[in-house]
Amino acid sequence: MIPIALYLILLFIAPQLWVAPFQGVRVDLFLYPAWLAYVVLRGRLPQFLRFRAQDWFFLGFVFWNAVTVVVHGMPQRGLDIVQNLAKWFVLYRLTVASTADGAGVRRTAKLLLLLGLVLAIEGIQHYWSADGLGWAGQGFAWVDEAAATLGLDKRTRWINIFDGPGVFCVVYTVALPFVLQYLASPYGWISRVAALAPTGVLLLAIFYTGSRGGWITTLVIIGAWVAVRRGISPPRLVALGVLAMMVVMAGPSYLTSTRDSSNSAQHRVEMWAEGVEMVQQNPLLGIGRGNFAAYTGLLIAHNSAVEIMGEAGIVGLFLWIGIIYCGFKNLRYAIRDAEDDRDRAYARSLSLCIAGYLVSAMFVTLEYETFYFLLALAAASGDDLEEPPRFETHDAPAIMAIVLTFVFMLKVFVMVYFA
Repeated sequence: MIPIALYLILLFIAPQLWVAPFQGVRVDLFLYPAWLAYVVLRGRLPQFLRFRAQDWFFLGFVFWNAVTVVVHGMPQRGLDIVQNLAKWFVLYRLTVASTADGAGVRRTAKLLLLLGLVLAIEGIQHYWSADGLGWAGQGFAWVDEAAATLGLDKRTRWINIFDGPGVFCVVYTVALPFVLQYLASPYGWISRVAALAPTGVLLLAIFYTGSRGGWITTLVIIGAWVAVRRGISPPRLVALGVLAMMVVMAGPSYLTSTRDSSNSAQHRVEMWAEGVEMVQQNPLLGIGRGNFAAYTGLLIAHNSAVEIMGEAGIVGLFLWIGIIYCGFKNLRYAIRDAEDDRDRAYARSLSLCIAGYLVSAMFVTLEYETFYFLLALAAASGDDLEEPPRFETHDAPAIMAIVLTFVFMLKVFVMVYFA
């Protein structure tokens, strides 16, 4: 747990970027070698080198991204993406090897919750600060005029990879499922009452980011949590989803409008349409990683799946969806086979956490190390089982069906939007 705790502190709090004694230190130069040494000394090198289906999908994804970069001229941003993915694959395997069992996943999840609450306090204090500066000296993000209808005249942000309201909100939505679990069994009434305060703190911090995607993600997480706790059947879940959509659409225009004064929503859909065009031109390889903004001449996709699809083609999207699919399969088996009710509760919460991350990734590109760290916890949850899930003959067609459904629905959406 020591290297995981150190890594998460450096990622979320990032003292190397704003605390004077640590500023400018290249933490990755010592963190990864020290972490690998820890794994070796603890006798977990076999776990680090043991690959299952989820790992092979990830490794294949790294390789395919490299292929698209070479074929399409090796742009600097593409090379950076491949380098980051290779580094994140090592991070992913180190996390799996260091998280030995369900107890390790629980401890890591508690740390994610703690760091989320620390930054929630930072966000709330920043919102009400007299000088308009946060702990790291950062100011507020831009504000859409329509946000005034909700009483928001400023939006909080953090530093490092969380320097925008949308990505900062992800810190809170990652932590939210882990605190929601304490509001129900297997936890007693003392835990349930105690969980109310941190839940409120996270929800207030989410509000202060002013992130549309973050609020929608929050609604999805809470709705899915209620559905799981109540054991709602799929037909009823669909009916409740339709009802929830109606409630959301009746909300303030800032949340529901696909056209706004700042053109933020319109630009996103325009970029999605560009992503569809890219994959139509080259379904296999896309336009090459790192080329999205150069192709559009304006923005990146603001949608992780669209950006991967446009830049790495159907193959790249298939491999990326495969990592996620195997992660959820690991968690489904962990929920089914867990002997400890608390292990089961944390596995459910991790499932909601990853699902929420994917919802957020529909509104902003979130292909960051945070996501692959969460998927590493999913892989560790499956590795700990007596019979880890295997990749079966029906899994590949299922992944391809998800890919094709996504591409089809995206194509229909942009056609209707611009009709």
